[in-house]
Amino acid sequence: MTDLIWAIISALIVFIMFFCNRKVRLGSSIRQQFKVFTNDKSKKIYFWDLLCFLLFPIILSAILIFALRINLQDTVAETLTTVFSLIFTILFGFATILMGKSESANRIEKKIIEETFVSIISATVLSLIATIMSICITVVSVDMVKKVFWCGTLSISFMIVMLILLIIKRSFVIYCSK
Repeated sequence: MTDLIWAIISALIVFIMFFCNRKVRLGSSIRQQFKVFTNDKSKKIYFWDLLCFLLFPIILSAILIFALRINLQDTVAETLTTVFSLIFTILFGFATILMGKSESANRIEKKIIEETFVSIISATVLSLIATIMSICITVVSVDMVKKVFWCGTLSISFMIVMLILLIIKRSFVIYCSK
């Protein structure tokens, strides 16, 4: 029981560090990502995007971990840590390259580049969070806490995959517009 309390306290501390510190505040990048999901004409968020990028990954992960009782080993978490570290590095480099392209005169191309950049940053931050969570999986001993970490890590993994697919599509559009 004390491990669970410490896990909750740790999660609260991480939340405060990520969302309450003025120099970090991830809330603004989350808001920018939601703007990527909005329809330009109606200015409303596409419900389908919310389902595919947010809700379905969470539901799918919960089904895998809690309903189907998929038992993932710590070695998978260690592998995911490596994969997320690589994704983080690659996306960070790609974001740097994309910054040089942001001076486009074409308004539509510039918007696509900006939205792609936001999605890269979102995927990078999610990779960092997933890396931390997958490390936690290897050190936590409480089964329920471990399952929650697995559910979160898998949810974030599916979100990252969706964002990477979005980034690839947008990069292709940018490439084809040249």
